[in-house]
Amino acid sequence: MPSAPAADWREGWRALAELGVTGFCVPEEKGGIGLRADAAVAVATELGAALHGSPYAGLAASARVLALADDPVADQVLSGVLSGERVCGFGRLSGDGRVARLVDGVAHSDALVLLEQDGDGATLLLDPLDWSADARHHGFDVSRTCADVTVVPGQGRRLVVPAVAVAVDLYELLLAADTVGSAHRMLERTVTYAGQRRSFGRPIGGFQAVQHRLVDHSVRVRGMTLVVTEAARLLSAGSSRARRWVAVAGSSTGAGAPHILHDLLQLSGAIGFTWEYGLHFHQRRVHQNARLAANPRGALRALADLEGWTDAR
Repeated sequence: MPSAPAADWREGWRALAELGVTGFCVPEEKGGIGLRADAAVAVATELGAALHGSPYAGLAASARVLALADDPVADQVLSGVLSGERVCGFGRLSGDGRVARLVDGVAHSDALVLLEQDGDGATLLLDPLDWSADARHHGFDVSRTCADVTVVPGQGRRLVVPAVAVAVDLYELLLAADTVGSAHRMLERTVTYAGQRRSFGRPIGGFQAVQHRLVDHSVRVRGMTLVVTEAARLLSAGSSRARRWVAVAGSSTGAGAPHILHDLLQLSGAIGFTWEYGLHFHQRRVHQNARLAANPRGALRALADLEGWTDAR
């Protein structure tokens, strides 16, 4: 088992890109495979389990935006993203259009796609000199880099992106899938530990109090997996119900996974908190995923809006 996350994930990234992982949600005419959210979810799940340092959710979402923009400069950046030569971060601008909070992978990005708060516009930044990044308040997750970005005045190329909401749904869904991957891996390791760690002459997994907690968590993680899988199916099919299921997936994983992983960490005893054993890396990661996806409360608000509950008097 890895003790700490690998520092330089870009070393093997081009090999992964050659397998097509960056193009699952890019139309075929742009060099991708089409809107295969199910395949992208499978990749995100495994990357989360492996504590991979890439900003995969943002890469996939930015590739989708670049493909939809119908802009020659965007096409050039997209070509680099698909080949693995370039890394394009993804974020959402605040109302003033200058600041984007919690942009994943900024330290390794050579381009950024920042969505406008309202409408179908986005800003494409082509050089790290076009922005400044402040990571001081976002170091909790040590498996990836994250920072607040301030755009240099006058820099950036404006893109008009039809159906930009699909890219946002894809981003939030892949973050949920990443969380599911971390939850599965931490559950597997805790079950293995419970079968090996002995107390009072028997494995701690032999005590019903431990067994019941592990079974409960297994059922909850399975439920999250099913929700994410259904959201991916609907998004791939272009269903009008996809946004609703993405919101459910974001709420389920964002609110539920941190509590599950916290209890799994407790069940692993003191060793789970050590840097060498590394279970706490997964807990840090799922907390960060919830923040990147606009937090569970935001997902619940989105779901309430879709269902019309916010209009009730």
